[in-house]
Amino acid sequence: MRRLAALAMSVALGAGITACGSDSPSGGGTATTAGGGGGGLTVPTETGTPVGVKAGDTSDTAQYLKLDTASVKAGKVTFTFVNEGTRKHEMVVLKTDEQFDALTVGADNRVSEDASVGEISETEKGKTVTKTFDLKAGNYVLVCNIEKHYGQGMRAAFTVTP
Repeated sequence: MRRLAALAMSVALGAGITACGSDSPSGGGTATTAGGGGGGLTVPTETGTPVGVKAGDTSDTAQYLKLDTASVKAGKVTFTFVNEGTRKHEMVVLKTDEQFDALTVGADNRVSEDASVGEISETEKGKTVTKTFDLKAGNYVLVCNIEKHYGQGMRAAFTVTP
């Protein structure tokens, strides 16, 4: 059995597949093809309850963050973040009991990220990013915290149940 596993690893490495970790202490990682000709293949190395998130804008001053589900069980949660807008967007996961649409916006037109448990960093228009987080039970708010985006509608309530 160990020889089979070693053979599979050799084949994977020979194909140029490498793993890269998360930049978040609570986030998971993804594996992507290295070098040219890989076609941008992304394979999750961790999986959790799937949650789809769509980010976009309907005008210069109206934007959205839509979830395909607003509640999941505690544990690993795999967000697939699709930027279907016309500019960069991100998704910051904040653990807070504050109402999703009542967070304090600072002078910099952003909300505090002190309650952040991780994020999907700025993502170019038309791109999709998948990332796994290990979430504890509680109330969360998902936001795009690029200047003015939260205030223009890029926020959503999210609950993690025990």
